[in-house]
Amino acid sequence: MTLKQENAGEGPAAEIEGITELFQGMGLPRLADPGLYLGTPLPILEGFHQALDEHCHEDGRKRFANRLRYAGIAKERVADTFQWDKDTYPFAEPGSIECALGAGFVGERKNLVVSGPPGAGKSLLVLIAACKAVRAGFSVKYKTAYNISVELKEAKAGNSLSSYVRRLQSCDLLVIEDVVYASFDNKAAQSFFSIIDGRYGRKSTAITSNGSLSEWAASFPDKRMSSALLGRLYEDAILVNMNGAEDMRLKQAKGGGRGNEGDGGKDG
Repeated sequence: MTLKQENAGEGPAAEIEGITELFQGMGLPRLADPGLYLGTPLPILEGFHQALDEHCHEDGRKRFANRLRYAGIAKERVADTFQWDKDTYPFAEPGSIECALGAGFVGERKNLVVSGPPGAGKSLLVLIAACKAVRAGFSVKYKTAYNISVELKEAKAGNSLSSYVRRLQSCDLLVIEDVVYASFDNKAAQSFFSIIDGRYGRKSTAITSNGSLSEWAASFPDKRMSSALLGRLYEDAILVNMNGAEDMRLKQAKGGGRGNEGDGGKDG
């Protein structure tokens, strides 16, 4: 067989392989049978393969957008929008920010606790991690602690408290923003603890805090619950200390550089 004949044989075979792989990925095994495409002219195979590939790409984009929307995230954030160097966060443990940006902690079922002043980049960091988790196929819920406190009361009034708690217990990653800005009455505090307790050792929780978590937890009606809550959040968690950082948005407003991109109005 000549080289030209070999190349001609490889062309259709490669296109058929690509087509069948795409159909397998779409969950259509009957259309993934290579025998369906044997003898089809190469130009037709190439056009079909390209059209199918474009369809899969667009379908994947729509699925990802829907999963972001379900998570409560307005738009995707990516790691290259988070800019820092060794002087930006003087109190951050080496490697902690890289661990958060990589989002590998979700698969490891570890928590992420990010603390620091307003404008330091807390929200952007957890949003990037959340988007990466969605990309990786994990289920994600993104909420502020205040919204959770309100929704717990609404769920209780609507006799749907148990189902609401189960939804927040079951997602692979629960992001809770601005923890110290939320207060819980006795019943809501018990439900919030139930959410965290149900996730303990099973799922990942990422939280941001502008102040002391210990002081915030001390306001819970039950002191034993307060201690147990902190233990469940901090045990084997990735801790990112952003204290000592400049307000990135203020720096940007003053013309001091691009800084870290904000997340649509949040203060972290």
